[in-house]
Amino acid sequence: MQQYKNIVVLGAAYGGQAAAKILAEGVSKLSGNWRVVVIDRNTHFNHVYAFPRFSVVPGHEFKAFIRYDGTMPCDKPGGLLPLTASILSLSAHSITLDRAFPEHGFPTPEIPFEYAIYALGGSLPAPVNLWGPRLDAQLQADPKAAGILGSKPNGMEWLKCAQGVIGKARSVLVVGGGALGIQLATDIADVHPKKRVTLVHSRGRFMPRFSQEMHDEIIRSLDHLNVNVHLNERIDLKSAAERKTNDKGERVVLTESGKELAADLILMCTGQKVNTEVLTTLDPSLLAPNGRARVTRTLQLGSPDSMKLDASASPAPHVDTPASLASQLDALQLDSQQPASPASPAYPQIFAAGDCADAFNALCAGHNAYYQGQLAARNVLRLARNQEKPDDEKEELEKYEPLPPAIKVSLGLNRGVMQSGNDPIVISEKGYIDLQCALMWEFHGHKITCDDDMRD
Repeated sequence: MQQYKNIVVLGAAYGGQAAAKILAEGVSKLSGNWRVVVIDRNTHFNHVYAFPRFSVVPGHEFKAFIRYDGTMPCDKPGGLLPLTASILSLSAHSITLDRAFPEHGFPTPEIPFEYAIYALGGSLPAPVNLWGPRLDAQLQADPKAAGILGSKPNGMEWLKCAQGVIGKARSVLVVGGGALGIQLATDIADVHPKKRVTLVHSRGRFMPRFSQEMHDEIIRSLDHLNVNVHLNERIDLKSAAERKTNDKGERVVLTESGKELAADLILMCTGQKVNTEVLTTLDPSLLAPNGRARVTRTLQLGSPDSMKLDASASPAPHVDTPASLASQLDALQLDSQQPASPASPAYPQIFAAGDCADAFNALCAGHNAYYQGQLAARNVLRLARNQEKPDDEKEELEKYEPLPPAIKVSLGLNRGVMQSGNDPIVISEKGYIDLQCALMWEFHGHKITCDDDMRD
């Protein structure tokens, strides 16, 4: 079996996919036997921005799971190797998986690497977390009926279950007014106009990183769809845990101000959880207080022992990404001040990109993960080339500057609002029930002529 120098990409979502593409093109130009090993627990690329819609609207769920073979072909030996596995631990120069791959030269679950890009993102909130409990309260979808966790059949079955539960509920309470909560509330109200839909948000306005005009447009759309809105209200979690019901059989919860709310179904959309547990097996101090990975401006894992306040504010570079990546599940409410950043890398051979990285106040969104993954991959290739260069010829690593905040929020099936940076909001009156998933399939290397081309 040929020996390779491995570059591992942990996670094959938006950031990991972007990194893998750059690396696969670059390693062929390096001297020596380099290989890119891409590891993800899912068998298909999960287009998570379609999950809220497809948890409400039936008949399109298969479109959200995109075959990897368009961007990571399994039948081409050499430069790129995709593996389906869960990552258990990380050391300075190896990872441990939940299974071995002897057919690819890994007789044990441990894979050595020269460089790594950590792009495991975050776990989605409960209403669209396909790795969590189903909305019908079963612990998991039946693996015998729907395939293993992380497979396309299992994901489709999960979304179909959600469609059924939401469809049967007479009333729905959505807790959390980020993009996910807004999109779920408006989709449910649009598809099921006879349901009583309530949206509770802990802040006084929606999307506070964006303009007042965006908030106003969201309020108008919610009002048009007869969604009951409660701003500046937090759910008392103790009352939610008690699972009390009223005489209609609805669950009853209290807000912290004492307001009583009732619904057949409660959807908690209070933010995702970043997937940085594996990093703690390497060095727990790599995590910032917000749970994300500390990174330098080069996106290398940073040292908590050498911190400085990074107040640089050079213009953000332009990056061409699919329009569908300019939306997000939940806008994080972050301070405008730049966070303290590591002055030097603790593990210069390991990079982090996407939602798991504490990337200088960048909005957690697919297009930012994509750009960070590209930059991290370019820097890995620079380091690999530098191995054979004298000090005075070594390439300087590229530094990351966040793009301006950008978001697209759907407001029901046929309306949406977009904003980028300080530009005026753009209101769309033309909706696509499947959110144009075919464009994402084509971006991943597939030719789509009809819906059936997206079923595998």
